[in-house]
Amino acid sequence: MLTLGIDTSTMTGGAALLSEHGLIGESVLNIRSTHSERLLPAIHRLLDDAEVTMGTIQGIAVATGPGSFTGLRIGMTTAKSMAYALETAVVGVTVLEALARQFVTSRCIVVPMIDARRSEVYAQPFYGSEALHNPWNTALDEVLEWCSRQSEPVLFCGDGAVLHQDTITQTVQQAVMPPREQRLLRSSSVAGLGRERLLAGLTSDAMALVPFYMRKSEAEMKWDAKN
Repeated sequence: MLTLGIDTSTMTGGAALLSEHGLIGESVLNIRSTHSERLLPAIHRLLDDAEVTMGTIQGIAVATGPGSFTGLRIGMTTAKSMAYALETAVVGVTVLEALARQFVTSRCIVVPMIDARRSEVYAQPFYGSEALHNPWNTALDEVLEWCSRQSEPVLFCGDGAVLHQDTITQTVQQAVMPPREQRLLRSSSVAGLGRERLLAGLTSDAMALVPFYMRKSEAEMKWDAKN
């Protein structure tokens, strides 16, 4: 199954192409340009370099969040529109699941952590492919308090782990920090996990697939406060 993976959840984003033989190609950028400017050109360039056409894509996997509200909307809209136009299967993968997949053989508790601003994070602990807790949308201190109680090494990844590295290492004695370039989400991880789910028949209705925001947007919170 030729699978396209799409990620626009944070400033890092891109696309990857996967087949039964493994990774064909991947485009990942961590720069301050909008995903609306670079996602479709990245997909077209990836397909051109791989010498495959859009019509040969048999499945699409997209990162559903948590992450940037605007970024997620761009990725989700692109994935859903392509799935509808190509009449192909689509599946959502959370950013936390995809990040944990990158360290599935680490023999550590893996805690993907996405910056949610105001010293808050989105996070979820995994051991192997098993989630150990429901996703958190809470203060960094609360997550680190849970991590500090664990007897195993705790590996941190995601842009939240990059941003809060000093606090994490000072608070969690058994913290493990991969190199910075390995802590950010790869589109190929979204494609790989999505491909497994598609092969297992776990597809989604393209029109019903929604972002995994975990909180209201700032505009919504301001509106609620006024009303």
